[in-house]
Amino acid sequence: MYNFLVILPSWLGDIIMAQSLLQTLKHDYPSCHIDVYTPAYALPLLERMAQIDGKIINPFGHGQLRLLQRFKEGRMLARHHYDTVFVLPNSLKSALVPFFAGIKERRGFKGESRYLLLNRMRTNKQDFPMMVERYVALAYDPKSVPTHAELPLMLYPKLTAHKLKAALLERLHLKLDRPLLALGCGANYGPAKLWPVQYFAQVCDFWVGQGGAILALGTKNDLKTVTSIRNQVSPHTLAYFYDVAGQTNLTEVVDLVAACTAAVCNDSGLMHTVAALDVPQICIFGSTSTAYTPPLSTKAVCLEASESCHPCFKRTCQFNTYACLKNLMPDLVIQELMRILEERL
Repeated sequence: MYNFLVILPSWLGDIIMAQSLLQTLKHDYPSCHIDVYTPAYALPLLERMAQIDGKIINPFGHGQLRLLQRFKEGRMLARHHYDTVFVLPNSLKSALVPFFAGIKERRGFKGESRYLLLNRMRTNKQDFPMMVERYVALAYDPKSVPTHAELPLMLYPKLTAHKLKAALLERLHLKLDRPLLALGCGANYGPAKLWPVQYFAQVCDFWVGQGGAILALGTKNDLKTVTSIRNQVSPHTLAYFYDVAGQTNLTEVVDLVAACTAAVCNDSGLMHTVAALDVPQICIFGSTSTAYTPPLSTKAVCLEASESCHPCFKRTCQFNTYACLKNLMPDLVIQELMRILEERL
């Protein structure tokens, strides 16, 4: 039996995309044991990934070297006797712990220079344009799968959802008597991913006018954005606008999204969560690109900027216009939203 360790990324969306690698390993090595080394905040979400056998908390914050502590962590992991480790983040620091653990086979892409730390390193990122392709490629020998063209059919992430509990509905004052549209109006990356709040408000007015209700999701960081949307919707819409931002944990979000009819999301961790639950959604890409981190779902439609500066992958607009977002008009989002729902009737 193979004993695998996967060093997970820090961002929520990247963690969800990493499930494609976990599924590949379980498919190719059915009796394997998979542990993940993960940020603590992601533990509840990982409970909804059936492929994971064990979870080890990564105690290091972003940018923290703490070399002695990483050495101690490595010696602790050495007791697990892993056969192979898959290092998904690109940083040199992320490869130190498995190196100190003495894991025989250490796989990853080049990222920062880490030739000594990884002994099965791929250097051809350009041959795997999508992030998820790079993750899955690590499961294969570079000679048999040299580029994305040789990758076997990838399995999309699939989170397990549970029926909403009455206690949660009561706490959130949420009713399920109307079709819910989930709003993913936040993005921790920065303003260059945030579709204008007045556009979200127009979509909300349309959806409620069609007999639906709005479920505004997010973390405490998104409270200001959600409040801005709520302040711009019509009085009629306000009666069916459920603002639960900052009031839910990750597993509750999974179950809430699974109960929705559709979603409209910025390029964000929530977008990838919706995709992994196979809920129809419209995904809005500003400074980022669908060629790199698209939602992994056949029920997702991506709307992407056509400006000459796109994609710039910047957190803020270098021209201070945010044209890549502003030129994606609400009417287009509404049109595409209704189209994908009609196709599934």
